[in-house]
Amino acid sequence: MSRRLCPSCQARLSAFATECPECGLGFERRELPRPLLFQVSAAPQEPGRPSLQAIRAPALGRVAPVALDPVPSASGEDPLPLPPAEPVVEEVPAPSSFWPLVRLEALEALLLAGLNGAFALLAARQLGLGVGAAYGNLWAFLAPLHAGLSWCLLLVPLVLSGQSPLMARSGLQLASEQPERRLAFSLFHLLSVCLFPLSFLCMVLTPNHRTLAELMTGQEILFRPWSRMR
Repeated sequence: MSRRLCPSCQARLSAFATECPECGLGFERRELPRPLLFQVSAAPQEPGRPSLQAIRAPALGRVAPVALDPVPSASGEDPLPLPPAEPVVEEVPAPSSFWPLVRLEALEALLLAGLNGAFALLAARQLGLGVGAAYGNLWAFLAPLHAGLSWCLLLVPLVLSGQSPLMARSGLQLASEQPERRLAFSLFHLLSVCLFPLSFLCMVLTPNHRTLAELMTGQEILFRPWSRMR
């Protein structure tokens, strides 16, 4: 049997090749004198049912990579250059938070004092006694009510939004997304507000002007958005 060569590039071909692997030249399929063993195409086809033919892949190495130029605009002019990437500007820390935190805790201390004073007058009026007599006899019942009322004033806003009622006016927010950490901070923040002189001393002595609640919980009260301001 003579060797079969491609008429275009003279590459050596197999006896059953239908396409040159070098140049991609296609050949007509030659009729065989008899069907090969297990040849599916020789099986009788049902009438009216088209025969299926697999898609032939092109010869490997035939297509060279093409370098694409930038697509010109519709008017035929040169494409517009892309704008340079904007440099990443790091957020500059805000000034010291000493006075905003002092003002926050001082106002919250006044708010708690006014709320508890109003509650004391209301409780004494309902009992029909003076304030001193009411608290002298029922302090064990009234003291937990004062603590719960004061904590609820800070607890609910801090857990839901991370801000006490006066933090929103000052643009401050607790830097925590976890409700359980906010819940713990609300308890220590109440203690820090009730012991405002001690918390003020902590803000004066610590380098980052941290409140008593921040020192005890390790959390921070920051300006919105949450950029470190200390």
